Parts: sequence; C-alpha cells; structure tokens
Amino acid sequence: MNRLLFAAGFVFLGALCLAIPEPVGAQFDTPNRSFHESTSFRLDGRHATVACASCHLNSQYQGTPTTCYACHWVRRKDDKYQTRLGTECEQCHRTVSWSAVRWQHASATGMALNASHRTMDCVSCHRDGNFNSGMVLCASCHRKDYDATKSPSHAAAGFSLNCESCHRPGDATWRTGGGADFNHNAVFPLVGVQATDGCVSCHRSNVYKGTGRECVSCHQGDYNSTKNPNHAGAGFSTACETCHRPTDPTWRGGGGTGFNHNAVFQLVGVHATQACASCHRNNVFKGTQRECVGCHQANYNAAQNPNHVAAGFSTQCETCHRASDPQWRTGAPFNHNAIFPLVGMHATQACASCHRNNVFKGTSRTCIGCHQNDYNRAQNPSHAAAGFSTECESCHRATDSQWRGASFNHNAVFQLVGVHATQACASCHRNGVYKGTSRTCVGCHQSEYNATQRPNHAAAGFSTSCESCHRATDSRWEGVTFNHTAVFPLLGVHASQSCATCHKNNVYRGTARTCVGCHQSDYNATRDPNHAAAGFPTTCESCHRGTDTAWTQGRFSHTWFPLSGPHNKPCAQCHTTPNAYSQFSCTTCHTRSETDSEHREERGYRYDSTACYSCHPNGKH
Repeated sequence: MNRLLFAAGFVFLGALCLAIPEPVGAQFDTPNRSFHESTSFRLDGRHATVACASCHLNSQYQGTPTTCYACHWVRRKDDKYQTRLGTECEQCHRTVSWSAVRWQHASATGMALNASHRTMDCVSCHRDGNFNSGMVLCASCHRKDYDATKSPSHAAAGFSLNCESCHRPGDATWRTGGGADFNHNAVFPLVGVQATDGCVSCHRSNVYKGTGRECVSCHQGDYNSTKNPNHAGAGFSTACETCHRPTDPTWRGGGGTGFNHNAVFQLVGVHATQACASCHRNNVFKGTQRECVGCHQANYNAAQNPNHVAAGFSTQCETCHRASDPQWRTGAPFNHNAIFPLVGMHATQACASCHRNNVFKGTSRTCIGCHQNDYNRAQNPSHAAAGFSTECESCHRATDSQWRGASFNHNAVFQLVGVHATQACASCHRNGVYKGTSRTCVGCHQSEYNATQRPNHAAAGFSTSCESCHRATDSRWEGVTFNHTAVFPLLGVHASQSCATCHKNNVYRGTARTCVGCHQSDYNATRDPNHAAAGFPTTCESCHRGTDTAWTQGRFSHTWFPLSGPHNKPCAQCHTTPNAYSQFSCTTCHTRSETDSEHREERGYRYDSTACYSCHPNGKH
C-alpha cells in the first residue's frame, strides 16, 4: 500500500502524509505563458499564439534571439527583399500581423503616393528590387506616354516634360477627361475674340512651342491691310493693345477700340469739333505736331490786333489762348498780372501808354524803366539831388491812385520819436541833402556834446553813444536817465553825496570804483583802531557795508579766534601791544601754574601763546 501511495504522489512519515508535486514535464501540456512577461521578451500579437518551439528551436531556451532580424532573417530567411529595406523590421511591421505595416512612403522618402500610385506594386517603380532609388520624375516612367500623345502632340508642340504642370497626380486617369489642368491664362490670357477661337487658329500645324505672345506676331497681316486709317502709312504702333482691347468681341469698328486720343493730345474746345483730317492731312498721323504753333504758325504770323510777331509775343500760344475756348479770337485770357500787375494808376492806362509803337517785347518791368523822367523832375524834395533810391516802390505804392502823397516810411530808416518827431525835415536834411545823412546821435549832435558843461561831457570823457544816457523818446535832451548803478551803485552814504564829492574838478572818466580808491586817507587816519598799524586789509567792504549811513558802523568779524564765553573780553586784554593786533597773549589770563598742571602728560608742551593757539585754535580744551 505504501508503494501505491508513493506512486500516487504521497509519502507517509510516521503519522504525516505529504503530497509530492507532479513531474516537471507534465506542466507544459496545458502551459500558462504569463511568466514570459517577466523575461526580456514579452509575448504579444502573433507571438502569443505560436508554439514555443517556433522560437526555442530544439528545446533550446538559453540564448534565444530577441530581435526580429535575428529570428526572421538570420534563422528563417523570411524577407523576400533580402533586407534591402533594412534590418529593423519593427519600424514598419507590428506583431499583430506582418502585413499591417505602418510605413509611410511620403515621410520616409519625401515623395507622396497619389491614388493611382498607391494601387501599384512597389516594383513598378523600384525595378529589380532596387529600393535605394526610384523614379521621382513623371517623365522617368511616362516618357512613352508623352511621346505617344497626339492630341495634341506633346513632343511636336515642345510641351514641358514636367507632366505635373498640366496633369494632376491625384487624377484617376491621365487622359482626356481625367482633369488635366493646363492653365492657358498663365501663359497667355484667352479673353474676348481669343476665347472663342479654336486652338489651331493660333497653333497652326500643331505648333505650340514658340508661338508669339505679342498681338502683332499673329496680326501683322491685319495691321498691314488696315486702311481706315492706314496703320502702316500712319506709322501706328505695332503694340496693338494701345488701341485695341483683348476683351473686345471684335477688332473692327464698333468693337470698342480703345484708342485714347487725349493720352496723346487732348481734344477739347475747337479741336473737339474738327475732323481728323484737319490735323492729320493726307492720312499722316505719325509725327503730327503736338505744340500749338506747330499747326498755328500761320495764324500767329497773321495776327494784327495786336501784331504778335512785331510785339515779340511767345509762340507758346497756351500762355494766352485756352485750348478749351470755342474760338481763338475774342476772350483770349492773357494774364497781364503774371508778368506785370496792373493795379492803381496802371489799371486805368491804355496799353499804348507803356507799349508805345506796339512794342511789347522788352518793355521794362521796373518803375524807373518807365518813370526815369518823373524821378529826374521831382523837386519836392528833389529826388536826384537828395540821392533818393530809384527803387520807386520803396516810397510809392503801385496801388495808389496817384504818385503824390508817397508813403515813405521814415521809421524803416530812422525812427522819428520824441524831439525828432516835432522837427522839420530840413532840421536834419539841410540844403535838401538826404543821401548820407548820419543815423547816429553824435553824427548830428557832436557840437551839443562838445558844448555841454554841466557836466562837461568832453572833459569827463563821456561816451559819444548819446543813447546810453539820453532817450530818443524824451521830449527834451535835459533830464537824462544815466543809470549810475550800472557803473557804481549809490547806496548808504554815497546816495546822499553830491557828484562833485567823488568827481572832483568835474573828472568822471577814470574815477576809482573801489572803496580804498577814494578812502585811502580815511584808512590811514583811522586810530580806533589804527587800521594801518593793525595791518587791516584795504578791502573796506570786508567790515564796512555800502548801505551803512555812517562809516563808523563797521562790523569787524573776529574770524581767527571765537570771542565767546570767557574770551568775550576787551581787545587790549589779549592784544597787549597797542595797535599790534597780529600779536596776542594767552598767558595774561592763563597762568603758568594753571597750564603746567593741566599739561603734565602732554609731550612737547610749551608755555607760550603761540603754542596755546596751535593746539586750541577754537579756545576749547
């Protein structure tokens, strides 16, 4: 019995019965492949259903290849293209099915496969199994189709081998009705008459290449045979489109020929009513004059009112005649103001007053050119004697109704204000002399300058620029507005002094402007304190202010040593030598016993006033 139980997989150890697992080989009869997920090769797609022996040959598990290439080419030789498409199978094939590839021809090669090409076998383009290159250009495959096409003959017409310029790769068929989209307008627009003509009208004998694109290349015969008007005889341009519009339904009369005569010569006024032959005699168009005088020279020569030739009128007729006028005579709008304005007296004069003997050309446009005699005869004042300018308009206005009462603006030359405004002209312009009259004050008033004694201008050396003291607007010359402050401010004591106090003996020029220049004697005579002995500076304003009402109000600033606290003492207490202010004594107040006891620890200590000041310039410890 024990033998039987053992055989059944049980073992008794004493009272314990143990179950023994089945043999290893029995487990693969109904395999569970989930364990393969934890290996280096997961089973998915078709791999999950194939027998293990398909990959593990001869029950060999260790070293089984894990790449597609190693199994499907090295072992099995499955690739009919013999790896010419590469050895990385997984880039295109998926394990769910080898035919369910995800390779895209466009992204992989740069060439998309249209509808027709996608239905073809690869070797149709990749002949002999050569995948490294293919037929990229249409003509590479379709040259025979190109050569065999007769409607129209592509080869004879010289059509481009770039088939895609007319045929769309997406079309279901390349032939007629398949959507060939040649755009004739991109080469030559088909409009008007051209749109209704058959192709052979222009492309004779099936010739396309080299067909002329200019009108005259096809219509030279029409150009030559046209007689109304005769294009060749008239020398019309062979650029037909300058007159004919391609969009017109017919090229002849009534077809809307668009010749724009105004673009060459405007037909307005009299010209608009004339027949073409009036200007284009004998059917001559080319070279017809576009200037008025080119046609109207005879009219110019025959004109007598006025005589254009004798008057030297311009042959530019349009300066007087308007092309838009219904006739050339009455109403010609010559604009005299454009040459010489007719205003004032000129506006009332007959033309012959200026244009004597019918002379127009060369007539002077300046006043003096006509009025020299009037200038010479003028006596009130005498223009010639006074040297007046011959530019009459500087005094006379052309708009005046008469020449007298001229509006000479004296202020533009010399302002008449104050005393000058009340003087007669002869006061300045003696003996009728105007030209060269001085415009400066001293030019007229030198004698007054010399004769003035209060003060004496010449002796004082006053400036001859009279306007520096006298105002032209004053009603009299006395009571001048000399600004003494601009030279020397009169303040304090100075403001109450008479001029002679400073300007002795009527001397003005060179008078000192510094305090000491006048007050040196005061400086020297001062005794309280003695300025000279004390060595006080001569810059008086450092102590005295110009605004003070008395000189004794000086304010000396003891800047060398502060006089505060215990030092606020009479001057003589420190300056023991009379009037010797540069000398001082500290030891008068500060005894030796006092200072020695306070400086026992000070190196270099010395009991004298100079040493005290060097350490105590502010009087403090």
